[in-house]
Amino acid sequence: MNTELKTPKFVEEFADYLVAIRNLSQVYITNMKVTIEQFLEFINIHKFKNRYDSINKMSLNDIRSLNNSDIYSFIFFLAESHYKNNSRVVKIEHLRTFFDYLFRIEHSIFREPFKKINSERKIDKKLPNYLSLDEAKRLIDLYKDSTNPIEIRDSAMLHIFLNCGLRLSEIRNLNLEDIDLRDDRFTIIGKGNKERTNYLNDITKEALLKYLNIRDNSHDKERNNPLFLTDYGFRMSVTTIKKIVKRAYRKADLDENVYSVHTLRHTCATILYKAGCNIRTIQEILGHVQIDTTEIYTHLHDQEVMDVMLNHPLAQYKMADALAYCA
Repeated sequence: MNTELKTPKFVEEFADYLVAIRNLSQVYITNMKVTIEQFLEFINIHKFKNRYDSINKMSLNDIRSLNNSDIYSFIFFLAESHYKNNSRVVKIEHLRTFFDYLFRIEHSIFREPFKKINSERKIDKKLPNYLSLDEAKRLIDLYKDSTNPIEIRDSAMLHIFLNCGLRLSEIRNLNLEDIDLRDDRFTIIGKGNKERTNYLNDITKEALLKYLNIRDNSHDKERNNPLFLTDYGFRMSVTTIKKIVKRAYRKADLDENVYSVHTLRHTCATILYKAGCNIRTIQEILGHVQIDTTEIYTHLHDQEVMDVMLNHPLAQYKMADALAYCA
């Protein structure tokens, strides 16, 4: 009778741990073992070049040699093999549990390969939507030749949103005295009453000057001179600004139910990041206290790159090494 294990001994010990300590169902454990077997097969073929004729001969030293690139390669392989997003999420969590066991329970000398690997479910929830460069240009050009005072005002506002990355509340609270047109800069009071300086590029300054030239100063009803006024001379409400942005989306043939005012801020940051702007500089521009908040834009870009590569015209062919996507 052949009693040779299909999987390595350390995988069977992991399964016993899940039963005895974690008290997980047999169905869940079986599915997890399938994932681990699939992962080990992938590693044996693509990393070790078929070093073993059976994965049950793999050792903990083989697992110890793995790194984040090996994990990403397997994730790319799953996507290229047309696994649905939910299936990939489950398999990633299976592997996360496995490596957590090896690190915390079995052998504390193990590194944590999953420490910097984000679950796809978490990425999907965190990533904000944003406009493409072409869509942003459509908004910027929307009122380019308009002589309508309301559209000229709205155009200046859209330029500041898209070129300067301000929050809705920051746009609303801008005052005339915050703008220094001689030095092409302006002062912003952000979250927590923190002050920062932002700058006007040529296109934004031009749109702003066009608005200031038609702004009816005689209608000002507030002592601190709000930059953007309603038709009756008052500072705009949050609701009014939202309506202005929604109207612009409609006119530019963009879905107002998909994109929000905050989308414009995300668009500014994403375009800057893709253009090569340093993430610390983007942090300063947006007024983020923590760099972690700004780093979401690196994930946005990484996700977009992965999506493009996984839909490469050659993706119909099985690639010998999933890392070839990143070459």
